[in-house]
Amino acid sequence: MQNSFADRALRACLAGLVAVTTPAGAQGASRKSPYVEILGQGTVATAPRQTVHKNGRKFLEFEITLSSARPTGSQPGGADIHLALDTSGRVRVVHDLSCGGQAVALAVGDRIEIQGEYVHVPKGGDLIRFTHAADAKCGPGHGSASKHPNGFLRKLPAAADGPGPAAIVPDQPYTGPPPAGERPYAAIVAAKEKGASDVELLAKVERESTRYSLTTAEIQKLRAAGVSEAVIEAMLRAGRMQTPAGQTPAPAPTPR
Repeated sequence: MQNSFADRALRACLAGLVAVTTPAGAQGASRKSPYVEILGQGTVATAPRQTVHKNGRKFLEFEITLSSARPTGSQPGGADIHLALDTSGRVRVVHDLSCGGQAVALAVGDRIEIQGEYVHVPKGGDLIRFTHAADAKCGPGHGSASKHPNGFLRKLPAAADGPGPAAIVPDQPYTGPPPAGERPYAAIVAAKEKGASDVELLAKVERESTRYSLTTAEIQKLRAAGVSEAVIEAMLRAGRMQTPAGQTPAPAPTPR
């Protein structure tokens, strides 16, 4: 009798665990996994492929590396806006084509902009899901705004691969002594590749006050290495000449 009761209790427990698991569109993630609605940009790292899950829904799945990401103003219930976002490793995108997600032609190396629910999977393999409009195309309640905000997935034009002033900054005029050897931006790339965080990179830029005089090509290389827009903007501002109090700044040279 006791064994029978224990068996029933075990089955009830397992059923409860299954009930909290999300649909097949986000395999590996549970609603108990921490999540947050994000807006970000990144680069396609693996060839996108269409899959069909057990529930018959079609998905476009691939991995990306995020170059920038932040929580959005509109969040689903229970979201953790302080959740750490992986901008150094790969994140899997699960784009639901059956629930209103638009088909997007993508290839490895393409730049994308994405909004959806970022889920931290404790066992590894963070993912982004719900990248479609919240229009209830998958049945009552599924796509309602109470479930998740509107998401999207779109390819960025090659000439517009990042927001903010850094994306349109022309080559800066040379303003200091000729740099010896390696260009100073390379030290930031090396630090990023060794795992330095944005906080550490910003501190380095502020502490060293190096005049980077970034070119457009160097900005692109920084983005490709995963350096955030905040760090790039700090590098653009770093090392600029400041006039001491009481002194008149030297006149700019007359263009020839």
